[in-house]
Amino acid sequence: LWGPIWGYIALEEDLNTIYGAVFDHKSETPGLGAEIKGTGFTNQFKGKKILDSSGELVSIDVRKGDASTDYQVDGISGGTITSDAVEVMILDWLEAYIPFLKENAGQNASAQNF
Repeated sequence: LWGPIWGYIALEEDLNTIYGAVFDHKSETPGLGAEIKGTGFTNQFKGKKILDSSGELVSIDVRKGDASTDYQVDGISGGTITSDAVEVMILDWLEAYIPFLKENAGQNASAQNF
């Protein structure tokens, strides 16, 4: 809302499970959108999946509560615009990396077939 946001996501060897995530911002509102860099938000990503069982990109759904699947995390209360921006940002990044992930999946014996 007030400035740029950015982040990084690391994947496990299966190229599907999130190992960890970090996010930051230039000028989000303290206590609201700025919470994207807090561990309460970022720790939710660990263990989440980005691909469905057929290898298609699902990404991560940043929700208003009820994050009950392997593809969902809870958004930031009072930070809806920032939460939505994180969701879109992750999808855009992952779409860009799908060709790389598909190319490298065969190099890892435990990687999911794409």
